[in-house]
This record gives sequence, structure tokens and C-alpha cells, in this order.
Amino acid sequence: MPNKPTIYFICPTNRSASGGVKQMYRQVEVLNEAGYHAVILHRKIGKVERWFNAKVPIKYNPWLFKRLKYDYRQKTITFSKRIFLKVLRLISNRIEKDAILVFPEIYGPRIHKIMPQNQRVIFNQNCYYTFDHFALDGDYKDTPYSSVDTLATIVASDDAKDYFNYAFPHITTLKMRLGIDLRIFSLSTNKKKQLCFMPRKLGGDVSQVVNILRLTGLPKDWSLVSIDNKTESEVATIMKESMIFLSFNFREGFGLPPVEAMACGCYVIGYIGQGGKEYFDPAFTTAVAEGDIIDYVKTVKTIIDKFDHNQDEMLRKGELASKFVSSRYTLQVEKEDTLNIWHEIMHSPKILAR
Repeated sequence: MPNKPTIYFICPTNRSASGGVKQMYRQVEVLNEAGYHAVILHRKIGKVERWFNAKVPIKYNPWLFKRLKYDYRQKTITFSKRIFLKVLRLISNRIEKDAILVFPEIYGPRIHKIMPQNQRVIFNQNCYYTFDHFALDGDYKDTPYSSVDTLATIVASDDAKDYFNYAFPHITTLKMRLGIDLRIFSLSTNKKKQLCFMPRKLGGDVSQVVNILRLTGLPKDWSLVSIDNKTESEVATIMKESMIFLSFNFREGFGLPPVEAMACGCYVIGYIGQGGKEYFDPAFTTAVAEGDIIDYVKTVKTIIDKFDHNQDEMLRKGELASKFVSSRYTLQVEKEDTLNIWHEIMHSPKILAR
């Protein structure tokens, strides 16, 4: 296409590190390197994510994010809200009429009603959030996914693609394999007797498992480390020095942290979370049924005992996990999928007809 439209990635602002945000930044980076004009669109003027390294064009549109918020919460737009929106529009970066808007799935069932003159792509990184805030008695056919101006839905796992092929068999669903930066998340066999975990999701389950481990007697030379509010490199450092990673995947479209931990040579224990079915291999991980807290604690203690009795064998399992990740989830694979997907989108009949 001689005149490629600008691609705006509508990017949420999170208080802590988020794999979803990182994937949007990376996609924008790859697209610009390939000659597309892709831009991260943030709500707060001056906002830049600094917990990982990425150099991408960023623009700001507080008006669009406020509209998303009103629609997501199904708020009535009163006269005063209309005035407020007009003011926000004046300070927002202009979005061209031929631009393509890329929405994450988290913004709910009415994203096709906002700026309907623009075509869109949905970057759905967790299919299990797809129907959040959909009315049970609403028009089940009027969805952002089946909208005529939605060019495609991008997903991140086989599980998610199967979900969309069944729920929306007539739409274009494209799978992007996610990649791990193996320069950052690299194999280390110089391990401490340390278990690491992320408390951001399923906080109740995390609290139960961690506290019961401490209450019932975690071996004195073993420690638990929470990975929270860390930069990408700090996360990798903790994973590299940990023997075990505790997974609390929950209805994940893919679930990136366990894969990053495996790349660092961790033995992963815990919840699969649906999307994790493609990388939870019993050769180097142990799955626990979701919500079975006591079995989770017992499994952790069993694996700790195996480390204490045959550390070399368990470290070899960590090496096997790292090799598995490095053979399947590389940045090169992610880049290839990104370019193939966007080539297909940009040459779709819907775009060419405009």
C-alpha cells in the first residue's frame, strides 16, 4: 500500500508492570522498523512506560480514554460531561479519519461505537475477558468483534484462537506467538534456594499458599520472594536466582510470567490458566488444579524435597524448560508473526475498499 494509514494502539496505563502493555509497545516498535506508521496512544499527557526499554512514537488523547470510561461504565453523558469532553478534545492529539485503532479487549462491548468512522483491530490478549460487561439480555450480535469495520482480532495462544473460532466463526482471528527477550530472561544455574511469585493476580490464592507454606514450616534455608513493582530487568534477576516459580495463572489468554521464569531456568509449579496448556509440560513443570490450595502447598513441599535430595536433576529440568522456551518463544518468531499479521490486515478487502 503506497499510503499506509496510521495505526494507533490504545494503550492502558497500569500502576505496575504489565505484559499486555509491553506487547503493545513491542508491536509498535516492530511495525515502525518495517516502515509502517504505528503510534502508542496514552491517556495522560507525558506518560511513558519506563519499566522496560522500548523506543516508540507516543501521542496522547485524554478525550478518547474518557469516552471509553463513560461507555465502559455505561454512564449517561450529561451536559456538564459533554462540555468536559469538548475541552479534552481540544488538548488531545488529532486522529485521522483513515487511521486504524487497535483496542485491547479490556475496554468492553462498545468500543465499536466510539469513533465509528475509523476501522479497528482488537488485540485480545485474554479471551476470557471478552464478554466482561456484556448485558445478558442485550443484542448478542452487536459486538465489536462482529462489527463490519473491525478488520481482525489478534490473539496470543492456540486456546484463545479456538475460543474465537467457536464463538465468532465468521470473523478474522489471527494468532501471534509471543516472544521472550532471551537477552534479559536467560538461563542461570547459579540458583538460591528461593521461590518467587507474582502477587498481582489471584491475591487471595497467593496469600493462602504463601502463608500456609510459612505456617506449616518452609525449610529454613528456603525463602519466598514477591515480584511486585519491579522493572523488567529486576524481574529477570529475581527469576534467574530462584529455583522455583509459583504460577497463579488465572483464565489467561497466554500467561507470560511462567514462560519468562522457565527461560531463566526456574521449575514452575501452579495453575495452568487455560492458555498455559501449550507450555506446561510435566517434564519440567508441575500443574496444580486451580483453587486447590492445600494440594498446591503439598506440591511445593514435594518439589522442594526433590531439590534438596537431587539438586542437579532438578536444575537439569530448569535447563530443559529454558531450551523449550528458546526454541518456541523468541522475539524473532514474534516479529515474523507481527509482520505477517499486519500484512494480511493491510491487504484485507475492507481496507482496500475504502
